[in-house]
Order: sequence, then structure tokens, then C-alpha cells
Amino acid sequence: MSMFFSEQDIYLTFLNSRPQIQRFLHQRLHCQETAADLVQDIYLRLMLLKPPPRSETEVRAWLFTVASNLSIDHVRRQKRRGELLDRYLDRPHEADDSAAPERLMQARDQLDIVQSALAELPDQCAEILFLSRVEGLSHARIAEQLGISCSWVEKQLARALLHCRKALDRPEH
Repeated sequence: MSMFFSEQDIYLTFLNSRPQIQRFLHQRLHCQETAADLVQDIYLRLMLLKPPPRSETEVRAWLFTVASNLSIDHVRRQKRRGELLDRYLDRPHEADDSAAPERLMQARDQLDIVQSALAELPDQCAEILFLSRVEGLSHARIAEQLGISCSWVEKQLARALLHCRKALDRPEH
């Protein structure tokens, strides 16, 4: 018997654990479809399992740790999306009905400007901004996900935000 679990053993452990992982995620997120999506994400991450585990227990521990982290990330993203919607969409309790059409036009204009500014950014820079501001990931998590340094994440994020701010501040807008 080898010291490490084979790739086939890892996938077999995943398949055997899948129902429990899905139940775990469903209990945390209260959404069967999201739980199924996250289980699929875990499957795709199996090849990232390093160092190779020595036992089924280690594989199961890794699977549930990843499931827990993915569920936390999902909840953070949902919370962040809610905060962004609260900030950028008119809310009836704060809206003056007579000014709503003007605010809507202004918001659409600003959205067009920001979308154009984002299209001008290098792909990685725009991705870092997305992961930070929309997905709600930490700088360390972004660095890990993209295989870059934390300081590079911070520099690119500052660059992206400055570029968008300058685009919004241009006199022709």
C-alpha cells in the first residue's frame, strides 16, 4: 500500500461523500441549486488537492473544509451584491418621486461611463476589481486565486479604482 491516496481513490471518496456534502451545503445555504453548484465546484477543485492525502479521512476533511469555505464565500458575495443594490438603486423610502426619472438617467449614464472605463482596463486589473468589489474576496484570497502577490492585487485594485474615478470626473460627463 502506498503512502498516498491515488487519484482514483480521491475521486471515489468524493463520489461517496457527495450526498453528505450536498446536504451540508443545503443546510447552510437553504438552496438546493446553489448547493449542487458548489458541489460541482468542489469536484473541479479535486485536482488542486496538495499535498496528496494519506487517507480517506484526510480527503473527507479537505472536501468539507472546501465546502465550508465555498459556502462562506457565497454568502459574502450575496451580502455584497445586496449592499451594492442598496447603494446604487433607488429605494422608495428615500426617493423623491418627482426626481426619480432624472436620478435613473444619471445612474444609467454613470453605469455606461464605468462600463466603458472597465473595458479599457487590462483583463487582470478588471478581474481583480470584480473579485474585490463584486465577489467580496479579500486581497489575500484574490492573490491566491490568481497566483499573484498581495501587493500586486492592491496596486491593480488602486489602478482600477483610480481609472474609474477619473472617467466619472471627466468634464464631458
